[in-house]
Amino acid sequence: MMYEHGHHNLIITLICFVLLAVRAEKQSQEIVDGYQLMYEDAEKIKQDDLSLLSIAKSSIHGKGVLINRPLKKGESVGILYYEYLEEMDHLATVEVDGFWHARGYISDGGMIAKHHLSVKDALLRCKEMHECQGITFQDPQRLFENPQSSLPTTEVIIEFKDKSHFSKDTENSWQSYLKEHNDSNASALYFPLGCGVAYLPNPPPAALDNHLMLPCWPRYVNHSCQPTAKVVKVPVQKGFVVPGIPWTKISGAYQVLLLKDLAERDEITLNYELLPSYMMRRVEGVDKCDKSHDEL
Repeated sequence: MMYEHGHHNLIITLICFVLLAVRAEKQSQEIVDGYQLMYEDAEKIKQDDLSLLSIAKSSIHGKGVLINRPLKKGESVGILYYEYLEEMDHLATVEVDGFWHARGYISDGGMIAKHHLSVKDALLRCKEMHECQGITFQDPQRLFENPQSSLPTTEVIIEFKDKSHFSKDTENSWQSYLKEHNDSNASALYFPLGCGVAYLPNPPPAALDNHLMLPCWPRYVNHSCQPTAKVVKVPVQKGFVVPGIPWTKISGAYQVLLLKDLAERDEITLNYELLPSYMMRRVEGVDKCDKSHDEL
């Protein structure tokens, strides 16, 4: 009986192992199929020539984008991202102490500092900080939702941000004050959509074939103070929409142009500090670039 019981357990274990292996293989194939679709979208929608690029180990950081054949200065390697405009109905057109009030939160950029103090004191401190572009904080009691009234003296946890791009907050529990008020609230949209931050693992799984990562090559372009490329805004065709989100208003595309001739296996790099203001410009752990590189 003990032999039969042990034999029965072994059979169950083998069945479970086979089922897990089949499931893992199925999930792996689904990932491959998903990236294959993104590959087709990148070539069809963005018209990127993915045969030109490789994702490989970088001498700068982690993985980078390398070219597979020589290219000349001024040539394009593809579209880094699309620019879209968000609705501005959550922006209060009222200036408070030199700042514009926004019913939402500053979603991008680096957090310069975080302090528990009154909003008025925070605005004064932000004015004195060259890098500070605005402050953002939670307001669950909606004490600050009416910019027409005087600022409450209540102390809250304030985040000081180096960017002023913000996102809607339907519950109105976040408030922000911005140094600059733009007529439009531009944001970056990576395509294929699967290349967004929420979907693209960073670093990528070791088992993921570098070739399958090519549709998301814009996410692997490394920063350099002596970049080999720059981004230039180009118009999109009238009526152009991004598949999957046709309601999004696309205002243009940012193309990557080479700043110099590149040989095969040279890496494409950008100076993050020269990207549009709504893009991430601070590079954690990396010294700021010398001003002499700003005119590249």
